[in-house]
Amino acid sequence: MNVYEKLAEARVRFQSSNPKKSGKNTFAKYEYFELSDILPVINGLGKELKFVCSVSFTEKDADLTFIDSEKVLERITFTCPMAKAELKGCHDVQNLGAVITYIKRYLYQNCFEIVESDSLDSQTGNIEPKKTNTNEIIEQSTILEGYLETELFDDANRIKAQRSIDSKNLENIKAWIVWVKAKEDKK
Repeated sequence: MNVYEKLAEARVRFQSSNPKKSGKNTFAKYEYFELSDILPVINGLGKELKFVCSVSFTEKDADLTFIDSEKVLERITFTCPMAKAELKGCHDVQNLGAVITYIKRYLYQNCFEIVESDSLDSQTGNIEPKKTNTNEIIEQSTILEGYLETELFDDANRIKAQRSIDSKNLENIKAWIVWVKAKEDKK
């Protein structure tokens, strides 16, 4: 087998091994492959089919080289541009580690054609727009407008309450009504 045949065989065998995704994005609600899910399978295939993968990094690029270990000059290289990470509460070395881990995983996914659903696609169209009840906004705005001309509002608060009405922010309108009713009850 030449290097391309080995890679083709490795891809087919990887896909038929049906590896499980252990990574979970709880915010966007999807699962993904971690390196620990794919590397044991790939390394086992490398031992059987006689290939090895080598990953290297420069400031600009990261490379994964698929090498035929029987004919070491036969190789296929996959390249990915480097990126930066700025994780909250992490120092530079931790951010670098995150970049290396992510890019390494993406390089392996590219080399072995490991398919994952696109997290953006999984979210597109699934986010329900917040429903607003236009009638309730009109009703609550009318109530608040009735209070705006009373002595319960000073000029600064009158302007703020009017902005809530103008922006049709139902939560703020309701909050202003609660505020003004509390003031009214104290009188």
